[in-house]
Amino acid sequence: MIKKVLATAVFTAFAGVAAAQTSIYGLVDGYVGHTSGKSPTQVNAGGMTTSYIGIRSSEDLGGGVKANAVLEQFLRLDTAQPGRFNGDTTWARNAYVGLSSKAGEVQVGRVTTPYFISTIVFNALGDSFVFSPMVTQRFGAANFNLGGGGTDTGWNNSVLVKTNAGPIALTGVYSAGIADDAHGTKQTGKSIGGMYFAGPVGLTATWQDVDQGAGKPNLTSVIVGGSVDLKKVKMFAQWNRVENSDSLTKEDKGYSVGATMPLGKANTVMASYSHFDHNFVNRRNAETASWALAVSHAMSKRTDVYAAVRDTSYTVNGPTGSSDYRVTGVGIRHRF
Repeated sequence: MIKKVLATAVFTAFAGVAAAQTSIYGLVDGYVGHTSGKSPTQVNAGGMTTSYIGIRSSEDLGGGVKANAVLEQFLRLDTAQPGRFNGDTTWARNAYVGLSSKAGEVQVGRVTTPYFISTIVFNALGDSFVFSPMVTQRFGAANFNLGGGGTDTGWNNSVLVKTNAGPIALTGVYSAGIADDAHGTKQTGKSIGGMYFAGPVGLTATWQDVDQGAGKPNLTSVIVGGSVDLKKVKMFAQWNRVENSDSLTKEDKGYSVGATMPLGKANTVMASYSHFDHNFVNRRNAETASWALAVSHAMSKRTDVYAAVRDTSYTVNGPTGSSDYRVTGVGIRHRF
């Protein structure tokens, strides 16, 4: 009798949790790495994926409609600090409330931009801010706000609308703007992106525009990309252009190519190369060439270990010189 009562109580408790559909989840990534010209070798966070923890809640409203709320915070496990950097927004990965159905979704708050999604989905090294040539080129650490060209992964004060029509998904975002700490001005952003997946083929095209205000020029970005899965190897390519990316640059444009290849059931090899041309004022220009190679070994469905290297060469056609550096690391990544 006592066992039946306890079983009923446990079942009732878990049924209540299931009805609430609230979950805690995340990813933790740490690695030991070295950057040429810097010493010593250090323990760092987020080699292949930036660590984060999230809270998600969903309620079925009936008629195929759900209410959703998401709060996601980046983490630095090497120093046990929140955020990607000092002063980062608390829920910088995502912080929104919205409605969804089979037809699509509406999100209100801080949302992930379609420009960032296009970049990481059609990129052999995904969302690695340490080893991916394309991500490190387009989403540098100095550009975490709309004033930096709208190159943060998420925008504040936004409304996102996503629609699904068979193999095609369209996403539009409007940001009412944020206060740029560096200039105290107001920026607004708008973006629309599309993705197409059918069989082994994937395609994307995304446009993004940021109005910096205060008489400054708009910052317009375009990305197109594609992928094809040949089973023994998956190939990626994308082309990107940013006009007026900052107060000195007139245009950045470049491309990235890459591939992933499974080796057995547990190992994956990833390779990527990117090349960007930078056109500055006064007819100055520069170029960045970067390649990366990585291998991961899946220890389970949630845990993998990896080793990676990225080499970058920055060449300036002018008096300021050039620079070359290499980043290497080995790490472990766990999802929960």
